[in-house]
Amino acid sequence: MSSVKSIVIFGRSLNLAGIGACLKKKQELDVLEIDPQDPDARKRLEEVTADVILFDLLDPPNDLDMALLRSKPGLLLIGVDPSSDEVLILKGQCSRVMTAGELSQLISNQTDPQAKAGL
Repeated sequence: MSSVKSIVIFGRSLNLAGIGACLKKKQELDVLEIDPQDPDARKRLEEVTADVILFDLLDPPNDLDMALLRSKPGLLLIGVDPSSDEVLILKGQCSRVMTAGELSQLISNQTDPQAKAGL
């Protein structure tokens, strides 16, 4: 049994509206739209329990910052670029390192394709 994923569409572009309409058709997704122009947009982002926040890379909202990623471990910020069909994925993941060696190992694990694949 799959769990429902919470998706926030954070933006007002035509591209995001189309993506939101498609995602709303999926029963396993709970899609919420938040307008970045809303004065309470940041507060709503902090209050919502989202798995993913989608935004437009051509007009990234200021409310999406490192503090938000840090406060919500596991959150995915996905920026979509309709001009190139590319997406930028940022993941909120905190790790604790005590030494330069541990930091080096963390960097190696994050940039090594074999480590990511568990090989």
